[in-house]
Amino acid sequence: MSNKTNPFSLFLILVLLILSTDNQADVKLGFVRGLIDQTSQSLSALREGITAMNSSFEQASALFMNANNKSGDAK
Repeated sequence: MSNKTNPFSLFLILVLLILSTDNQADVKLGFVRGLIDQTSQSLSALREGITAMNSSFEQASALFMNANNKSGDAK
């Protein structure tokens, strides 16, 4: 029988005890959750933008490489 205890359990218990003494803990946690949600959405939009930009660069590269190959063949 092995005792696999998460090392963050004690830290989580301590945080919960500290929060239980604060009357506005739910308001503060709601604010933090909103902040994390907005950060997640911003990073997701940034990732999508970078992916779209990379795709456009790849298409442009292929287009210009084809144009260079065709002009080289005409010589």
